[in-house]
Amino acid sequence: MKTRLNFRALLLASTLSLAALSAEAETLRVAMGYDPVSLDPIATSDNGSIWTQLLIYDTLVRPDATGTKLEPGLAESWTVSDDGLTIRFKLRDAKFSDGTPVTAEDVQFSIERAASEESGWGRFYRPITRFEIPNPREIVMHLSEPFTPAFNNLALFAAAILPKAALEAKGAAFFDAPVGSGPFVLKKWTRGASLELVKNPYYWQAGKPAVDEAVLEVVTEPSARVIKLEAGEVDVALDPPLNQLAALKAEPGITTGSVTPYRADFVQLNTRYAPLGNEKVRQALNYAIDKTALIKGVLYGEGTPAASAMPVMAYADPALTPYPYDPAKAKALLAEAGYPEGFEAEMLVDSGIATQRNTAIALQAMLAQVGVKVKIQMLESGTQWETTKAGGYQMSLSYTTSDTIDPDQIIGFVAVNPERANAYHTEWKNERLNALYAQERKTVNGPERGAMFREMIQILHDGAPFLFLYHPATVWAEKDYVKGFSVLPTSNFRLEDVTIAK
Repeated sequence: MKTRLNFRALLLASTLSLAALSAEAETLRVAMGYDPVSLDPIATSDNGSIWTQLLIYDTLVRPDATGTKLEPGLAESWTVSDDGLTIRFKLRDAKFSDGTPVTAEDVQFSIERAASEESGWGRFYRPITRFEIPNPREIVMHLSEPFTPAFNNLALFAAAILPKAALEAKGAAFFDAPVGSGPFVLKKWTRGASLELVKNPYYWQAGKPAVDEAVLEVVTEPSARVIKLEAGEVDVALDPPLNQLAALKAEPGITTGSVTPYRADFVQLNTRYAPLGNEKVRQALNYAIDKTALIKGVLYGEGTPAASAMPVMAYADPALTPYPYDPAKAKALLAEAGYPEGFEAEMLVDSGIATQRNTAIALQAMLAQVGVKVKIQMLESGTQWETTKAGGYQMSLSYTTSDTIDPDQIIGFVAVNPERANAYHTEWKNERLNALYAQERKTVNGPERGAMFREMIQILHDGAPFLFLYHPATVWAEKDYVKGFSVLPTSNFRLEDVTIAK
């Protein structure tokens, strides 16, 4: 009888101990506005997918917190030959979340997959034409010709290192429960609602993540994210309504933060639509916009005027100024272009983003002052994107962000034609810019390459295939017990650095 009582007491103590451990498990809850499309790095370009993938997978190198240089990821060190044709990486002693080691064979497999025809990012990796594997923790990449962005592109999410054996065994099903070497592991994904992540027990950064679990709640309405934060249902709310920011700053127990990421907001102008095919018309539209008023009225001061569709990042020209607000100049240019009475156009707008809705209404009023009558068509985000991508539009309110610290990715996206997006679906083309783009990719980093970027951005500014608007700040609100959360210039966030100090 005594033995049975002791056993019961031991069992009860063990149960209480497990319960205490469970109660102590820390969960970080983040409300964001985007649901991932896919967790396959080569098949996506949306922010929800990218941000989540970077919590699950690692790349060889990654942007540092300042967004000005690259730091070690899965590669603990590297060397680049003087001619730029050979890159040698030494891998750290790391494991995937299933406990298997990360090897050079996994690296080669992942980069070759990123360069494949099925990859949406293949053009960034195809210049790497040959690999050598001296040992499981060392890999050498050879380029067939100089390609300066090659090293930087290895920091892109598309170059995430995946386990070859597991992916080959499972095929597409691998991405339902992916294995990576990043700080977190996917526990459960309820599409349209949440992603539950748990800490990777094999993560190579000792002591990280500090939290046991991270839940990304998909809350598309910004006001709803704030309500959940105030109610204590989430710890961090991304992109709260800007008109509520001042109140949130004054609210006890809540802290706000902001950063100006590598982002530019603009209106895409389809140059195949007759009026917008005229450069003077496009310039006129830019002169018709009061960017200062737009930033004050729509962004509540959380932004700066844009001089081009490029984010302000490496090789930006501080001397390049935005188009000034000059309605008289706008009217004169419209008259010179043959549209003295203006014209009519339709603008596609994402109906789910309040800032875009408000921006569109303000733009409509400003353009009306110079005779341009704009009809606003509110569409669901995916529909707006697909319609714009297919060229079935005249104007489309949009933006771009850079996932890397080198401007090559974005200049190719928004300004080069032909390229992946044909000047971001504006169909605008400038042969001098195209030639500079090809040249900068073979020029070593430094003043000469910088001068090429500055000239390209000047050409983009003058050609005006976009209605350049602003560079908005990214803001967030968090409970004051959350420490270490921030958004990087590349717009993603690293939850492994976050602690909860309740």
